[in-house]
Amino acid sequence: MSVHIFSATLPSGDEADFYLPRIARSANARRGDGFPLVALLQGAFVDKAHYADVARGVARRGFVVVVPNHFRAFGEFPEPVLLSEVNVVTDVFEAACDARDDRRSPLYRLVDTDRMGLIGHSLGGSVGLHALAGEGPPGICSTPTYTPPRSLRAAAVYGTSLFDIRSGRLIVLNTAQADVALIQGSRDAIAAPDKTLQSYAALAKPRALIEIDGANHYALCNIDNPPGAPPDSAVPTLSQRASGAYACRWIGHWLRARLNKDPWARLWIERMRGSLDGVVKVKAELSAR
Repeated sequence: MSVHIFSATLPSGDEADFYLPRIARSANARRGDGFPLVALLQGAFVDKAHYADVARGVARRGFVVVVPNHFRAFGEFPEPVLLSEVNVVTDVFEAACDARDDRRSPLYRLVDTDRMGLIGHSLGGSVGLHALAGEGPPGICSTPTYTPPRSLRAAAVYGTSLFDIRSGRLIVLNTAQADVALIQGSRDAIAAPDKTLQSYAALAKPRALIEIDGANHYALCNIDNPPGAPPDSAVPTLSQRASGAYACRWIGHWLRARLNKDPWARLWIERMRGSLDGVVKVKAELSAR
């Protein structure tokens, strides 16, 4: 399936890239709102352009993927920097709802806002988990309280744990609203695999832990250690292209299994429990939803 890409400004003012399956407008009318909405939340200081390959790959699997650039003031930085926050999830949802009903939009009658997923990288993954839990602590929420879109049902986050970066303590979140997969590179020196494993145990079911052997912290990005981001000292043993391809494939499996009830995707998650070559291993505890 080929992918159409366009850029637009969200109502919040954030610039965002949209990746969607390319089908004829006449087919849109026959399908109705056919492709679930997915928000991709960036890692700290990582520009949206560095997620182009994975966003395109997930869109090719039947999703409308929106990747915003969210700038905000932070700490000692004199100018706003690229750091996601929970409100971005709602911004994406509201923009998609508007575009779904706009005949001038490429998303007209194509995006399904009743089924929403989330992809998060590093800090973006932590932000995403707080969002689906309806938690908006100071620093990652611009409003006094936060309520996620009711249609948010699944999340796949990479290089993310529930440990507070300052205190080192495990943050307990109620993740029951959405089915969560934690995806981890075995060579991630920023998000330690042992902390991801402990975070997995704290998630509500259904849940999954997906490990990619040989990938480091930046497998979701087009390049390793993108400019401006904290560098991962661990050198991946997988090529960047291979790391991204595995991450994209298994994100797709999880989202299709949980949002679409796709039997083939569920087979890979629930029965195969990993890739045939042994690079990907899956631990999952599932129930019908």
